[in-house]
Amino acid sequence: MGTWSTDVLGNDAALDTLGALTDRELSFTDLADELRGGYIESDAGAAVLALVEVALAARGLRDLPHTEAVEAARDLLDDERAAWLLDQTDQVLGAGSEVYELWQEASEQSLSEWLGKVEASIEDLRQALSAAPAGAVGGSGD
Repeated sequence: MGTWSTDVLGNDAALDTLGALTDRELSFTDLADELRGGYIESDAGAAVLALVEVALAARGLRDLPHTEAVEAARDLLDDERAAWLLDQTDQVLGAGSEVYELWQEASEQSLSEWLGKVEASIEDLRQALSAAPAGAVGGSGD
């Protein structure tokens, strides 16, 4: 995983996910397949976390410079998909997740910073979904 910061979007896999979202090539079916089973590869884990961040931006809760990805997210990341992403975060932040293992191998300070940012994003999205009327951000897509 090419990582340059502890920001949720500070890695190659996250930016690849935003590119796929922008190009309307992101497949939730494929992502779900990658998350099913045992070990979660870093790209799949980073994708889930990046999509949490973009779901927040689509709801006006984050200011991201990736405007095309945020626009695409408004169509693809409805409340149901956002809730599904939240359901996946326990796996991504647990044993058997390469992205988490890679951060564990980094310094204790880096792990703590990254985890703090990730957990804040997860909680912000959880709060947004509990406060929003059903289908507040929505559209269709795979």
